[in-house]
Amino acid sequence: MYELMFSDLDETLLTSDHHVPEVNRKAIRRARAKGLKFIPATGRGYEMTREILHELELDQSDEDYIIAFNGGMIVTTGTFQEILFQGMEYALVKELFDFGKHLDVCMEIFTPEGCFLFHANQDEIDRKIKQKANFKVIEDFDMSFTKDMRIAKIIFQKCDMPYLREVARQMEPLTRDRVAVSYSSMRYLEFNAPGVNKGQALAWLARYLGIPLEKTIAIGDNENDMEMIKTAGLGIAVQNALPDVKEAADVVTTKDFSQGAVAEAIERFVLHD
Repeated sequence: MYELMFSDLDETLLTSDHHVPEVNRKAIRRARAKGLKFIPATGRGYEMTREILHELELDQSDEDYIIAFNGGMIVTTGTFQEILFQGMEYALVKELFDFGKHLDVCMEIFTPEGCFLFHANQDEIDRKIKQKANFKVIEDFDMSFTKDMRIAKIIFQKCDMPYLREVARQMEPLTRDRVAVSYSSMRYLEFNAPGVNKGQALAWLARYLGIPLEKTIAIGDNENDMEMIKTAGLGIAVQNALPDVKEAADVVTTKDFSQGAVAEAIERFVLHD
């Protein structure tokens, strides 16, 4: 039997209103009763997941966990005790920030406590409000106030993926071997510390809990889920996943995120007997 299931949030577990549909909640509840540990794995900061964890009934115990910041942090879900943090050096973030401030993007710097938005657009502000994020809009391009903070990641946001991919190409001399680069939600170009990804975090947490990788499942939809899907014993892509993610997965669900793809995976691979 599978013992750990790692699930992306946006466009995988959650509907477009950033809530867990009842069909997924019921399936997760039944799977947990059977002994499965359900681990959200997200690019979000953990403080942006409180309502989601409550919906999943995962906010009651420090024997449950969440992977945040694309693997940059793992905390317990009861009291948010930190068990792993892999942050970025301020000097490196400053290099990325200085490159980005000349671009047509909203830049977001994430710390464990919240995030700061530079050159913010209303669409992104509205999204952060819906996500219940602890965020602050900064009116100038001065990030010096973050120098003594722990920085988890920096992202460039624009609802134009070809533009973001071209930016990433231009930044290769700066990022190569120094930064983990990924994409998510068809609107984010993300930068983490080198080696940080959801797959690495999945493997770390499985070792921490003494569970073999072959007893793990991962499900997701976007490029920042790719390593997680490839690392797990069973990698699942939801029907709305990107083509490359589907190609990397062992299984593709028949349902998309809005129809209960996570419930479908649980019914098929955890509750099937």
